[in-house]
Amino acid sequence: MKNIALAFSGGGFRAAAYSLGCLSYLNRIQYEGKPLLHNVRYISSTSGGSITNLSYSTFLFEGKTFEEFYTFLNQQLTGEQLLGDAIRTLDNAASWKGRPQKSRNLINAFSLVYDKMFSGKTFGMFSKSERPVHLEEICVNATEFSNGLPFRFQSQKGGKKGSGGKIGNRYIYFTPKGKTVADQLRLADILACSSCFPSGFEPMLFPEDFTGPNLTKEALENAIAYEENEYTLSDYNRVDFLKNKNFEQKQFGIMDGGITDNQGIGSFLKADERRKKADKFDLFISCDVSSYLMDGYTLPVYKNRWYNGFSLRSIGTLLFLLACVLPLLLVLIDDWKPWHYIVGTLTGIFSTVVIGCMVSKMIKAIRKPSETGSWNTVFKKYSNVLYRLRFDILKHMLLSRAKSVFILANDVYLKQIRRMYYDRLFTDKKYRNKVIQNTIYDLSRTKFNPEDVSIDPLYPSQKLIATAEKARTMSTTLWFDSRHQSEKVKESIIATGQFTTCYNLLQYLKKIKETDRTPEIIELEAELKSDFDAFNTNPFFMIAATATS
Repeated sequence: MKNIALAFSGGGFRAAAYSLGCLSYLNRIQYEGKPLLHNVRYISSTSGGSITNLSYSTFLFEGKTFEEFYTFLNQQLTGEQLLGDAIRTLDNAASWKGRPQKSRNLINAFSLVYDKMFSGKTFGMFSKSERPVHLEEICVNATEFSNGLPFRFQSQKGGKKGSGGKIGNRYIYFTPKGKTVADQLRLADILACSSCFPSGFEPMLFPEDFTGPNLTKEALENAIAYEENEYTLSDYNRVDFLKNKNFEQKQFGIMDGGITDNQGIGSFLKADERRKKADKFDLFISCDVSSYLMDGYTLPVYKNRWYNGFSLRSIGTLLFLLACVLPLLLVLIDDWKPWHYIVGTLTGIFSTVVIGCMVSKMIKAIRKPSETGSWNTVFKKYSNVLYRLRFDILKHMLLSRAKSVFILANDVYLKQIRRMYYDRLFTDKKYRNKVIQNTIYDLSRTKFNPEDVSIDPLYPSQKLIATAEKARTMSTTLWFDSRHQSEKVKESIIATGQFTTCYNLLQYLKKIKETDRTPEIIELEAELKSDFDAFNTNPFFMIAATATS
């Protein structure tokens, strides 16, 4: 346990709070006279976990204490502050003046808020340090949308040869000369593209969304290399593509790292491969808020409403009749009042729009339909059938499809990727005894029944199980709403990170052979057992101690 690698999974504020709890416990536990956290050499992260990774690494490289970092991040994860600031920024034109090439959208609004959080700091701060730090490398994972591959922001070691992995991937990456440009990338932009999950945010665009007062589009263009590969389309001249400088062709989207590696395991494996034999990691801890569990697909619940018996055609007929009758009624009125003029004007506009739409539809129906095979053609050809369907049928069709797509993207796909990475990790003999899978559900009701009684000293108490269950069941969001705050969900997640890390370290030490159990290991195990007993009595004892210190 002298050369440890950590990985923080994605999962919004749940992931950020859980990884904060894991870090805080590693900082508490002592090994060979210092916090075990000081033996962590590498941290990889994705999405929500990147909030914790970048925040901790920034404070560490600035020479600030762990307590300062903990207080800072705990405050940043309070309520809906981050979300509110981002939405207000989206509506504030003055906030965008310093970054004119950024697209004005929600993910870039979050980026501008993150930039205040990090005080404008850039990625190059991790390439050098004025004081010794225990971290040697960090990696923040994103996904590029040209090849569908991970795009890794991997810190360098002061420009030393072989000091870090590529910033990017095999096919799109910053060149060796371009790494000085990569040093100028804002931490806020890196965090934003690591955490902009599909359906919630737009992709960030490279290079425009990464430009700033000291970082031009041209500099970013020249810093990036593009390699021909089997993933890109081959129906255009690749040679011309590489020769010319038209960056519209080279522009690429970049989004949430969880799309391709939500646990950060792939980054860890590559980092370990790069290291010399003497520097290999001897322990890898995966702090993960995802799970293998699925609720399964069920049809949306049908609720009978008065309007469900109508169809689009019946509504259209009523609107058409209304558009025809209202003007006639208004003509019969002799003594017009001011409100009559308002209603008359609105009715005239409404009638014109309705009748215009119907005439347009008739003209389009006369035209020859486009080629078959597209949804557009289907809607044109069978629109009469769709217009006759009742609202309840249409609504059920739409909700069923939306629900299945959501489950596909958020459960089936992500869980399959998760299985693949864990299978790769645990089937490799060289990692089999070096991995702690530290998941948020390890002490929840999915593993333990609170009604059971056991004499096992590592069996969690009812309080511990209830706390872990509350942490596990929080949804993936970038806020803790009023209900979360009243139920102390954030505190439950942080505490779950603390006591789950304690529990899994104990399970790891139990597997060490007696011949390998040094006095330091025995002392560490005794300290972990004492802490687990305290957690069983009060799962929040560390949080309570922090609040009073």
